[in-house]
Amino acid sequence: MSNYQMLTMSDIVGYQRTPEGLAYEAKRKRLGAIARANKDPKVRAVNADLARIRAISPGTVHQNSTLSSVSVQYKNDEYIGLRLMPMVSAAKLSDIYYIYDKRGRLAGPDDELGARGSANEINETRSTATYSCVSRGLKDYVDALTLANQDAPLNEMVDVVEAVTDVMDLKQEIRLATALTTSGNYGSNTAAIAAANRWNTASGGTIIADMQAAKAALWSGRGAGSVYGFCSIDLWNVISRNPAILDLFKYTAGGLAMPKQVAGYFGLADILVGAGRKDTANAGQTASYSRIWPNSFGMVRVATSPGIRNAAFGYTFVMGGQRRNDVWFDNTLGTEGGYYCRVTTKEDHKIVASDTGYLITTPMG
Repeated sequence: MSNYQMLTMSDIVGYQRTPEGLAYEAKRKRLGAIARANKDPKVRAVNADLARIRAISPGTVHQNSTLSSVSVQYKNDEYIGLRLMPMVSAAKLSDIYYIYDKRGRLAGPDDELGARGSANEINETRSTATYSCVSRGLKDYVDALTLANQDAPLNEMVDVVEAVTDVMDLKQEIRLATALTTSGNYGSNTAAIAAANRWNTASGGTIIADMQAAKAALWSGRGAGSVYGFCSIDLWNVISRNPAILDLFKYTAGGLAMPKQVAGYFGLADILVGAGRKDTANAGQTASYSRIWPNSFGMVRVATSPGIRNAAFGYTFVMGGQRRNDVWFDNTLGTEGGYYCRVTTKEDHKIVASDTGYLITTPMG
């Protein structure tokens, strides 16, 4: 790779594949193969199950376990939001959760203990905050004639579930990108880089000092966790060829810097690059495409085992812990009716510990 070659979306997705994405890809290939053959008893059972929906009253929703597993396990590795604000299962639509203060872990009573003494009790002060899950959902339609004229009806239904789920993921990624790149969500842990010091200047700017300052400002918090960096693909291409960064390894390796390599220099678990796009035009207008992630650079602490007692920048509260998939038959449409597939969720994106994150708002310009 030359020093002037920019990474593309496919490069980034290939680099930061997730175990979930790889597992779903393998599952989808297996499911497609057996569905095309239509000889597997489980596939025939699913197809028969879908056919039975036509016999029940219109509008009656039905949950199919195979299609539900598709919507739950589907993974688009272009999206990085949930890797930075992971999912926490919520038992209720809205509730309170506890926030534990820093002081209880930075001070404490005398711990010297005599032969018959009683240990002093530590003081843990906690406050409360609330989450409130918002109901969200989308649906798609497949005509009954389409299913009747293909060899594997399950394949068509899986395609519909994937299409709806992917748009749900897109909308979720946009919300998470907004939460993670809004400077007000970081309290005082944010900085704007002066024009002369930005990372796309000829000298490379103050990128190393800026990264070190951001990492040093983070509150480490309680519980197991790792700090991840994140940025847009446009900003990453600037970082990968930044002369100050390239100078760090000029005698040991050539070419552009890679995310894991730069992350290691600054004590980060990795740098995740947001490469996804969105259409910002209103329906009926000419499409206008832009990147989901703006040109900011952030660092956030991500819990190894997500839980509200584990200090991390933010969580995605999801009622029930996963999405729901419903299918129903509507015989009033077309000549023979058709199937609707709906994917729904109830979720809220909450900033839990703002001082475990840091945002640099103008690293390039």
